[in-house]
Amino acid sequence: MHVLLIGPGGAGKSTVGALLAQRLDYPFIDLDTVFCERIANIRDYLQTYRYEAYLEQNSALFATLLNEQRRDAVFALSSGFLATDIRPDIVQRNRRRVQEFGVSIMLMPHQNVDDACRCIVERQLMRGFGLERHQEERKFRQRFTEYQALGDVQIYSVSPPNDIAGQIERALAFQ
Repeated sequence: MHVLLIGPGGAGKSTVGALLAQRLDYPFIDLDTVFCERIANIRDYLQTYRYEAYLEQNSALFATLLNEQRRDAVFALSSGFLATDIRPDIVQRNRRRVQEFGVSIMLMPHQNVDDACRCIVERQLMRGFGLERHQEERKFRQRFTEYQALGDVQIYSVSPPNDIAGQIERALAFQ
């Protein structure tokens, strides 16, 4: 069974995912990284083609990666992959694929929207992508409730990434 990490940008999907994959002896696939390797830099792609085209390409790439996998893997999915108000048809298709092909783990630093927003936005701004605080806060708050409804397992934590990977590994034993 694939392990599919979901949540907002800055939740720790890539960091925790790499650690979890090592623990499980699974390949690790970061959808954003593969998008950059196979298609284009995400920021450049968004500037040229806009978000809707990105959603289409990202969803198609995920389907391709699922077909390419011959063994279980840990996937870190893109932040808007399952939670965006643009193209609900693509979001629903992505959600069906996630349900069909593995167990989803939703990562979030806090259950409280204000605490979670502060943490996520600070992490996003520190990444050096030239993001704007107001836009990131708005995007996060818009998606927060949607994220809370997702995940076969939900992890709310600001613990060190290795501790979170251990928590997920234990939770997977019960799936």
